[in-house]
Amino acid sequence: MISSLRRRSRATPTPPPPLPLPPLDDDNLLSEILLRLSPHPAALLRASLVCRRWRRLVCDPGFLRLWHAFHGTAPVLGLYRVTPRCVSFIPIGKAPDRVPAPECFLLPDPEDWLFLGCRHGRVLFRSKPGWLQLLVWDPITGHRRCIRLGRLGRHVQECHATVLGDPGSQGRRCKGGSFCVAFVFTGGGRASACVYSSETGAWGRLITAAALCGDVRGKATALAGDALYWLLYGDGILELHLGKESMTEIEPPPGAQSLYEGNVQLMMAAGGALGFIGVKDYSLHLWVWDSGSDGGTAKWVLSKIIGLELFELLQLPGPRRQIVMVPPVSILGVDEGGDFAFLKMTLGIFKVHLSAESFMRVSDIEVLEFVRPYSSFYVAGMNN
Repeated sequence: MISSLRRRSRATPTPPPPLPLPPLDDDNLLSEILLRLSPHPAALLRASLVCRRWRRLVCDPGFLRLWHAFHGTAPVLGLYRVTPRCVSFIPIGKAPDRVPAPECFLLPDPEDWLFLGCRHGRVLFRSKPGWLQLLVWDPITGHRRCIRLGRLGRHVQECHATVLGDPGSQGRRCKGGSFCVAFVFTGGGRASACVYSSETGAWGRLITAAALCGDVRGKATALAGDALYWLLYGDGILELHLGKESMTEIEPPPGAQSLYEGNVQLMMAAGGALGFIGVKDYSLHLWVWDSGSDGGTAKWVLSKIIGLELFELLQLPGPRRQIVMVPPVSILGVDEGGDFAFLKMTLGIFKVHLSAESFMRVSDIEVLEFVRPYSSFYVAGMNN
C-alpha cells in the first residue's frame, strides 16, 4: 500500500490547457476582422502596412474573394464623362481613397471604339462606325475581349448593349472572370435580344417580345433582380428577364412623359426592385416598381421627393446667392447600387446620396452627352 502511494506521488501532473491565442495572433479571427474594413481603395493598403503578416493576409486571393462577397456592391471610383469629342475619367473622393492615374481607366485605342456603359467593374464599347463587334474591358486588370455581332436586318432602327459580371467571379478577375453581354435591337415595332456568355464564348437563343413596342433609347440600362431594363422612345420600359429568357414592356410611372420631359433614368431601388428617377424643376422624384408579387396589382409607388433648391443655394458664390434657373437640373446617371445620383446643376456635376439626402460637387460643367458611374473593388498600392 505504501509503495502504491509513492507511485501515485511520483506521477506526472496533468499540464494545464494551452492559453488561447490573443485575437490578433489568430489568422482566422484576424481575417474576419479585416473583412469588415471599408471597401474603399485605401482601407486594405493601410492594413497591409501594419506588418508582413497582415499584408500576407490581405493580399491572399481567397481573402479578396471573401472581401468582395462580404461587401457586395463595389464603391464608386469615378465617372466616365462622355463628350462629343472624347471620353474622360473623373476620380471621385479624396486622398488616399481617390484612385491615382485616371489615364489608367481610359482605353489605349479609343479612336476605334464608342463608349456604351459600364457595370461590375467592366466597360463596354462598340466598334466604329457600326455595330460590327463589341469590346469588354476591365480597367483594373487590363483584360479585354472582343465579341463579334451578326448581321442585323434592314428593319433594325436602334441598338443597345450592356455588360454584367458574375458577382461570384470578382475574386478571379486576374483571369478575366465571367461575364455576360445583353444585346437588344428594335425596329418596326418589334424588340429582340440575345445574351452572350463568356463561359461558353457564344450567343444564346434569340428572345423576341410578343407585343409591339417602341424603339430602345440610348439611356443607361438598369439591372434589378434577374432582369435588365431599357427606356423606350415615346413611352414605355422594356424588360429582359435573364432567367426566364423573356421580354415584356411595362408602363412608366403615371404621367412621367409630360411631368419629366425625358429627364429620367432607370435604376435599382432598395431591395433590388426596379426604380425610376425623374427631375422636375428643382426636385428629384424616386419611384419604385411594386410587381404585385404578394397577390396585389403591379404598380409604381412614389417613395421619395428630394428638394434640391437648398443644395444649389448653398453653393452659389457672392453675397446675393441667387439661384440661376438655366437650366434647372439634369440627371446624368445613377450608380449600379442605386445609392447615388449624379446631377448637372448650374455650378457643376453633383453626387447626391439618395438615402442621406446629402450631396458633393465632383466636377465642373463641360459640354457633355452623359456620364456613367464606374464601380469596382480597387485596392490602392496592390492593383497594377
